[in-house]
Parts: sequence; structure tokens; C-alpha cells
Amino acid sequence: MGDYDGLLLDHDGVLLSLTERATLEATAREALRAAGVEAPSQADAERLSIRVSPAELTSLADRHAVPPERLWRHREDHIEALLREELAAGRKAPYDDVTALADVGVPAGVVSNNQRRIVDHALDVHGLDDRFETVVAREPTVESLREKKPEPTFLNDAIDDIGAANPLYVGDSETDVVAAHRAGVDVAFLRRSHNADRTLDVGPTYDVSGLDAVVDLL
Repeated sequence: MGDYDGLLLDHDGVLLSLTERATLEATAREALRAAGVEAPSQADAERLSIRVSPAELTSLADRHAVPPERLWRHREDHIEALLREELAAGRKAPYDDVTALADVGVPAGVVSNNQRRIVDHALDVHGLDDRFETVVAREPTVESLREKKPEPTFLNDAIDDIGAANPLYVGDSETDVVAAHRAGVDVAFLRRSHNADRTLDVGPTYDVSGLDAVVDLL
């Protein structure tokens, strides 16, 4: 127990279910075509679907002679439209244990590498927005890629927003663990079906199987 005075959580894979990788890749391929790439490959779609780095975006754009800003704008808009559809269809929904957060007695916030407009919409659709004092996530710009976790920028901003001196962060990836270490805060690695057997190279403070266990740490 760390006498925590705040709780920060990742969004996708922690609060809400993940979208199928194949669906994201198909949407990324559509974005490539819309940006002017006539015959995008499967590898191109994979690179543009998730966890895109500035270097990867620049390389992909240069290879297809497309301005990176145009390629990224189409990518962000297509992914936003897809996730809105997934939310409306109920395929992107809160995990059952999100109800445990009703018992949290400290300020809470969301810290995500996803687009801010998507996270805000998702929390609103599922009636979760009033549970969080802050949401820190990406703007749909190329520049925002440099601030993504594992950089601690988003975490530090959220810590300031909730006024916490000793918050606990909850994530589902090694990127989350590294970001927490860089921000100097404790981190709980939350195991879901998509990461149940994952081995981490960087150790979290806690390894938990549900949000109810996270609440017990506060």
C-alpha cells in the first residue's frame, strides 16, 4: 500500500475493450488510399494502425511521396470514425470491473495515447466522464506523436491536473510501465485477456488481474 492520493488509468485495454487489430488495419489501409497511396501493402497498414512513431510516419510518407501531415490527418480521421462506429455498435465497451471505480475516494484521471476526441466521446457514451477529474490524451496532429507514452508528458500533465503528490498509475502495456517509471510514480500492470501471458522487460510496482484489485491498493 502506497498511501496514494490520486489514481490515473490508461483508457484502451484498461477501461474500455480493445478494437480488433484486423479492423484497425483495414481502416488504416483506407486512410492510406484516401491520402493518395494507390496500393497500400499489408505492412503499410500494420505500421499505420497503432503505436506509430514519428520516424515510422515520416518513413512511410516519404516512401509513398505523400506529405506526412496529410497522411496522418487521414489516419486520425478514419480511426476516429471507426471507433465511433465501434462505440455505437457496443463493440467497444467498458470492462465489467470498471464498476469498482465507484469506490475510489481519491481524484482520478485518464491518460491515453489515443486521440482526446475519441476518449472524451467514449467516456461520454458510456456515462463514465463524471468519474474523472481530467483526461489527458493526444491531439490529432503529427506533433502529438512525440508526447506519447513512454514519454512521461501526459502522465505529468495529469498528475498536475488532479493535484496529486503520490498517484498510482494503471496500464496494460510495457509502454505504460516505462512512462510511470519516467514520471516517478508507482504503476500497476493490469492483465486482461489480450496481455495475460505477456512478459515485461521492465517491472511494474504491482501486477494485478482486475480493477477491484487496483482499488484495494488505494
